[in-house]
Amino acid sequence: MSSRRKLIMILIDGVSADYVRDHAARLPHLTALAARGTSVTRLGSTLPATSMPGRATMLTGLGAERHGAYGNHIFADDGFRCATPRDLRAPTIAAMAKDAGLDVACVGHAMLPPEDANLFRPPWWLRGFMDSSRFAKIPAAASAAYTDLTHDPDGRLHDVHVAHPMPDSNQKTVTEAVGLMTGMASDQVMLQTVASLACSDRPPDLILSEIGMTDAIQHQFGYESGPAHWSIATADTLVGALVQQLERHGRADDYVLAVTSDHGHGPIDTAIYADKVLPETMWESEGATLHVRVNGADHAREVAVRLAEYGVQPEASSHVPDEQRDLIATFSAPHRHSFEHSPADTPHDRPTGDPHYVSTHGHRPGDPADDRFCIFAGPGVPQAVVATATAEQFTPSLAAVLGLPLDPFPARPVAGLG
Repeated sequence: MSSRRKLIMILIDGVSADYVRDHAARLPHLTALAARGTSVTRLGSTLPATSMPGRATMLTGLGAERHGAYGNHIFADDGFRCATPRDLRAPTIAAMAKDAGLDVACVGHAMLPPEDANLFRPPWWLRGFMDSSRFAKIPAAASAAYTDLTHDPDGRLHDVHVAHPMPDSNQKTVTEAVGLMTGMASDQVMLQTVASLACSDRPPDLILSEIGMTDAIQHQFGYESGPAHWSIATADTLVGALVQQLERHGRADDYVLAVTSDHGHGPIDTAIYADKVLPETMWESEGATLHVRVNGADHAREVAVRLAEYGVQPEASSHVPDEQRDLIATFSAPHRHSFEHSPADTPHDRPTGDPHYVSTHGHRPGDPADDRFCIFAGPGVPQAVVATATAEQFTPSLAAVLGLPLDPFPARPVAGLG
């Protein structure tokens, strides 16, 4: 067991390794953090490289075939539904820390069961439809009450003067622009909450949080678009503000910061409308990855033949738990293509078109666009640059910082952290 330190883990959604490499000048705070700690140039993503599998692996240190959240949507009963923390089949790093007697705070980190933290605030973007078939990160005014399902029995958020995670809104509809701005404001409140807790009279041993709008804005406006640059630079500023507050309150030497993303991003030119190509077939898109519910080997081959007309290739479903592996066929789209539902007015004989999401992730296995960045900085962290690491190495690195046993994890920590 390593020496124990406090830890803040921040996920910045959808920021790729390539983006951080190519736009370091836009990210002064992350660049400075990396320079004084250990940075991983290319941290691999899960398969598929989408949000819930990425978060679940970050929390458990296991592949999707073991933790169970093999997509943003998983097959259950008679259809695909959103993956939730209840689907996790393995303990999280938060639960391990709490069981070891550490004080754990979740400030908006998705896929963490509330009972795994002593203090729990859900992600602002999780709305009531998380138990249905879809979710999104654009908040509606009516969702405000749902997003404040906070577990704070000791009133610690009140003590540090933390506001509601989403600004009040009485309007019946929220335009897209206002929704995006509301999301960024909510991200700011989450990071301010992290800083306030870390600098309080009862600083948690482990704080888990995330910045979410960077992914949504890239989806809607494009990789390396003006709004994307703005959103990622804003995320950088939020991290910088956290570091500065820790320094002002004399807490910089108490906390290791682990900052990473859950997957990368890459531009999309063409959407393949899976509902047109595979009518009367049950499927769910994971960006540029497609999961299809198949009825036996013959059906799987038939689906593969139809999709092959559009350059789609089959992939192994090794990321799916054993009991569902024969039910779920996995496919990946060709370069700069993704899978989407067709718009309502699409002719029945038009199987492709302009994408709704002009940038996405979940590309073919090994595509560098899905690689992500990773930084560890703080007391006891050496100055080093690690070229590559696997997705499964992130969680044991957190455990090493916290002084927790490493034997539950199949992978070893990033070099220099164990």
